[in-house]
Order: sequence, then C-alpha cells, then structure tokens
Amino acid sequence: MNRCFVAALALGLGSAAMAQSVDAPKVVVPDKLAGYWVLLNDSVEADVPIIARNISSPGCATVSFVVEKNGTTSHVKVQRVQPEGDLVRVAQSMGKHLRFEPTVANADRSRVFSWLIFPFNSPADAAARSAMMQPCVIDKLEWKDR
Repeated sequence: MNRCFVAALALGLGSAAMAQSVDAPKVVVPDKLAGYWVLLNDSVEADVPIIARNISSPGCATVSFVVEKNGTTSHVKVQRVQPEGDLVRVAQSMGKHLRFEPTVANADRSRVFSWLIFPFNSPADAAARSAMMQPCVIDKLEWKDR
C-alpha cells in the first residue's frame, strides 16, 4: 500500500511540475528583455550548411523563443527571414544556442517569451545595416505565435 501511495504521490508531483512548466510565459518585447534576462553569449554557434540557398547574401531573421528558468531557450521559431532561403536553418540553430542569466529584478527566474533579429552578412555601414534588417522588424508577437 505504501508503494502505491509513493507512486501516486510521485505521479501527482510530476503532473504539478509539468503543469507549471507549460504555463504561458510573460510576453516581453525585445527592448524590455534585458530587464528580465541578460544574454550571456558574446557569439552564438550555429549549424551552417556548406552549400545553401542565399547563405552568403545579406539578410536577417526574426527568431522567437522562451527563456526558461535555467537560462536556456525553448520553443524556438523563425518568425520571419529575408531573403528566403536556408538562413532559416541557421537562425533556428542560433536561437537554440542562446544562453541567458536572470537580472536582479528577475530573481524568481520568470520564463519569458520574446524575439530577436539576427543579421547575416550585414554591411559595415550603419544605415545600410539598419535598412537590411528592417524587413525583419516585428512590433508585436503573442504567446499563440510560438
């Protein structure tokens, strides 16, 4: 009888933990993300194919993700890419390799849903770089957009 109770208790606690982890995170626009989580990566590793369509063209990708309580990302999704091509795979890989640390204001390590723009092969000129990234700007996403 005790074993059944322990198993039932373990299943019940597992279900509670699972329910907690699937609660919708707070949606945070990119400009406010640093108020919750600080990006630790100086650079981001990515899986880059040797041969791919538009892989060497200037472009950008908007990637959404959830920062989990341990600072890793989940629910990584490429929301927009310009130009069309295989940069989607590279951006997806980059999003999966992001690492964050909570701010003092986020001591409870709240999960957040946010998005960033990754530039690819960007021009040195700031105005040209800004213009190149403009097609990837997304003002608002919601949790349902994951």
